Amino acid sequence: MKKLYYIILLCFLGTLNSVFGQQSGLKKASESFDNYAFSEAIESYEQLIAKGYESEEIYKNLGDAYYNNGDYEEASKWYEKLFDLNETTIGTEYYFRYAQALKSVGDYKKSDTYMRKFNKSKKNDLRTLKFLENSDYLEKIKNTKVKYTLKSLSVNSKDSDFAPSLYEKGLVFASARDSGTFVGNIHKWTNKPYLNLYKADTIGEGEYASPVQFSKELNGKTNESSTVFTKDGTKVYFTRNNSKNGNFVEDETGLSRLKIYSASLENGVWTNITELPFNSDTYSTANPSLSADEHTLYFASDMEPSYGASDIFKVEILDDGSFGTPENLGEIINTEARETFPFITTDNELFFASDGHPGLGGLDMYSFKLDGDEVLNLGAPINSNKDDFSFILDEEKNIGFFASNRDGGVGDDDIYGFTYEKLEEEPEAIVISKINGTVIDKITGESIPFAKVTVYDYSKNELREIDADAEGKFASEIEFPNIKYRFVSQAESYNDATAYLITPLGVVDETLNELDFIIAMEKGDASTVIGADLVQILKMNPIYFSLNSSYLDRESYSELDKVVAYMKENPETRVEVGSHSDSRDSDRYNIWLSDRRAKSTVKYIVSMGISEDRITGKGYGESQLVNKCSNDVECSEEEHALNRRSEFIVFKK
Repeated sequence: MKKLYYIILLCFLGTLNSVFGQQSGLKKASESFDNYAFSEAIESYEQLIAKGYESEEIYKNLGDAYYNNGDYEEASKWYEKLFDLNETTIGTEYYFRYAQALKSVGDYKKSDTYMRKFNKSKKNDLRTLKFLENSDYLEKIKNTKVKYTLKSLSVNSKDSDFAPSLYEKGLVFASARDSGTFVGNIHKWTNKPYLNLYKADTIGEGEYASPVQFSKELNGKTNESSTVFTKDGTKVYFTRNNSKNGNFVEDETGLSRLKIYSASLENGVWTNITELPFNSDTYSTANPSLSADEHTLYFASDMEPSYGASDIFKVEILDDGSFGTPENLGEIINTEARETFPFITTDNELFFASDGHPGLGGLDMYSFKLDGDEVLNLGAPINSNKDDFSFILDEEKNIGFFASNRDGGVGDDDIYGFTYEKLEEEPEAIVISKINGTVIDKITGESIPFAKVTVYDYSKNELREIDADAEGKFASEIEFPNIKYRFVSQAESYNDATAYLITPLGVVDETLNELDFIIAMEKGDASTVIGADLVQILKMNPIYFSLNSSYLDRESYSELDKVVAYMKENPETRVEVGSHSDSRDSDRYNIWLSDRRAKSTVKYIVSMGISEDRITGKGYGESQLVNKCSNDVECSEEEHALNRRSEFIVFKK
């Protein structure tokens, strides 16, 4: 009996020791994680797992620790175990993180599955909206318009090297290499030395001398990175941790926020180190980039108003050196994830890194023309399934640099050089053919004999005049493929009529005898019907959109050209484009999508010569359906498609 008692007691004590051991190990790991000491947390959590412990907290934090350190392959492994453990209790953000991590191992199909699950849980999230609108993102990424040729650089170390900038025919960049300047300064987040600024001088085309510390005045006991210099080289903007007397200053969460500083070069020494006035102890500002005229500073921040972890902002630099109010660049660029490391070119093309837009994995590099409406992924080889960021260009030499933690590098993050050339789209062979047409009375349908038809190109150049015969028939030479023409017909007692043609793609016969090309004319004066829809007035084919798309179909152009012609012939009018969606998806998403449809329609009409003050656009979402297909009503795809339309309402100017 005593023997059994001792056995039970020993088992009980062993269980207690095991429980206490688990609690102690978990507490240590959690403290490291909460203090952003992710490298320590990883070690502690993996020790617990090796002893047979598992829990939702362990898998979440271990996955997050790897995710925050940019090791997405390891993160995907632990997130998989997390979802296998119990998917029903996991927060919605983990669907997105797991989807991102899956790309690092090349499993894009499974990644897309979890993005769709993320969408079901968080329908209004910009990341899901952009994913749904670009569900064919992998195909789009392949169709890049620029050819990049990469080159490895000798400036890299076994540690992290990134954020290159151009200065005095060399590169200035951030590095975690241990120079011995501040021995013992180890970053608890990565378990690596703090970042300092280094410079590598060019010694030949694409060749660099050994990097040396850039400036003892700028390099301190905290992290310094991300420089941009004025053209004359006398002023620099750079990123540094919030600090005082060389020591970190942390906010209430334990983070030392990032701030942008400026410094001036005087007698070869960097001095007047000043933090910019829009910095704060409660949010970060980082990664500055200067516009060509040096009057605008672009940067990344999580200040309000902000969509996510970090957004791209801009701020005006006034003539007296003071600054305006920072402005968020908006939701076309920014998402709930990370948008960071902006770079602006001389022609206002913005390059930035993001893991919120559809991409290959981790941070990808994107471009956006500030007068445009489409964000483009730069594609391979600039982007990979890991983090790719801090992209810059030397536009005079057609070269550039960026950083990546992709496989095959020297260290954690490496700097890569590249040359680039914009690819010219091969012009399609022009085929000269003929088109047969007929001029008719719009009301009676009867032909109008001997009408005069004038043919123009889209640059308003008159190409030829043709006389229709007694049966209203005419023929004209045209070119193929995808060439735009405008036909204007005139006849006694009739108003002038305009018809448009875009020649088809593909092989054509010698004469388009089978194409029923009609120019319809009306008698009397045309009248403007205020408040009416031009789709009805002009007998247009409706402008429809594909599901989850705001892009105009090629077939829409000739219809929109009718709106353009009407507005040119009636300069006293203005038009509001009202775009609509079907009822599927959330109300917010449908408003957002229909608004983009309206803007893309307006953009085309403006591009055809209509003043911006005469054409506006508005998205109405699913608020004005044309049929029964509201929420939860079963409808065919054809019925839903009728609601994905644009209207063109006429107003007095």
